[in-house]
Amino acid sequence: MWFMREDSISVKKIIRSCILYYPAMSMVWALLITAVVMHFTGIRAYAASESSDGRAPVKICIDPGHGGENEGGLWEDYVEKEMTLIVAEAMREELLKYDGIEVYMTRTEDVDMSLEERVDYAAEVGADFFFCLHFNLSADHDMYGAECWISAFDKKYARGYDFASIEMKLLTDTGLYDRGIKTRLNSKGTNYYGVLRMCDLEDIPGIIIEHCHLDHEEDVPYYDHHDMLVEYGKLDATAVAMYYGLKSDELGKDFSDYTYEPTPVPSKCVRPDETEPEYVDVSFGETEYVDDHYEITADISAYDPDCRMLYYSYTYDGGAHWSKRYRWESTIESGLDPSADDGENSPDDAGETDTNSGTDTNSGKISVRLDLPAGRDGSVRIRAYNLYNLHSESESFYITGLTEPVIEEETEPEPEVEYTDIIREDEDETDAPEHGSVLTDKKVAILLGILAVGILVMTIVLAAIIVSNSRQGRRRR
Repeated sequence: MWFMREDSISVKKIIRSCILYYPAMSMVWALLITAVVMHFTGIRAYAASESSDGRAPVKICIDPGHGGENEGGLWEDYVEKEMTLIVAEAMREELLKYDGIEVYMTRTEDVDMSLEERVDYAAEVGADFFFCLHFNLSADHDMYGAECWISAFDKKYARGYDFASIEMKLLTDTGLYDRGIKTRLNSKGTNYYGVLRMCDLEDIPGIIIEHCHLDHEEDVPYYDHHDMLVEYGKLDATAVAMYYGLKSDELGKDFSDYTYEPTPVPSKCVRPDETEPEYVDVSFGETEYVDDHYEITADISAYDPDCRMLYYSYTYDGGAHWSKRYRWESTIESGLDPSADDGENSPDDAGETDTNSGTDTNSGKISVRLDLPAGRDGSVRIRAYNLYNLHSESESFYITGLTEPVIEEETEPEPEVEYTDIIREDEDETDAPEHGSVLTDKKVAILLGILAVGILVMTIVLAAIIVSNSRQGRRRR
């Protein structure tokens, strides 16, 4: 056969010639290798139509967190790596309905990927933004709500904050609690989270979206079935469309006129708050016994110059047990300290953190009702937690007089005897006997009845005696 001849061309020479001397064949090989790599890594690219105004399409990269052996958060029957993939696919499908955007995903299957591989792929496709999707858990299962983590540096911070502001508004509109937009640094002074650190190296704005907490009852209604995860994907896609001003004829949405105030690019690192609130004060008001416990009104004041408050909790037994964390929701408009920072720091302020997500909860003062058990006095303290879960405590207040009130048993009054007078239709009501007379007549009738029975008995007895005597007299004769 021809390939056995001495002058035949070996397979090795053919491949080398194709790669080295034929540019067209080299391109074919490159495409083939790329396709194979994308197949085995689960990476997929999707492109929507070009922008109607002729602009170059936006390129984004969606990263479903975790994958493969890295399952992420596990809670009951939920696995984070599966949830993030559902959200990511829904986000991609929704975005492809808009004009002028190209969508890339780091994975579409359950595969392992390092943080470097994820961001490297985003850089290779020329992504304008990197969206890392996650769900949250806390060590003590006591936190709830949505939050976003962004880079602490230069334009990556500014662009991340711009998008996160839109995203958090949409998330909290669903009812989720706002845990804020935050930065976090490691011991080397760079971004703590690896994907954000890698994005900085590639000069790509990035964000980590923690949609909600899987391990808290307050957030369960926001993720407990497949359709809700799909809604998260659509919500994330809407935030992207708003951020880039996209339009979709299919969805009937046009965000081309949507505007927002751009965040200034900071000249320094935007550091997170690393200190507890400066103080926590409390004053107590009215106390009311409700069911089997007491409710006491408390005005709580807290102050942190660097960020807003997030939760509060309390103890009634001197710190042995603490309540769950409650939302820090202000019911009093005025702040505690007129000179206090309102939470909207300029990112140019040295060492200051600009992580307030625009809510009014940084006023520092709320009015709440505390539930205290009845039957014993209590030593009450309040904790106030800031945006970074750092807390301070109030002084202890010893509250007395919480004894369970003695409730006198109500004795039912004896029922009144009711009498119904039957009156003939032709009888005038004024002629009817009164209740008192009716009672007297009944007594008389009873006495007469007893007397009649007694007379009858005596008559029968006397008759029996007479008959008996008469019979004895006849026998004697």
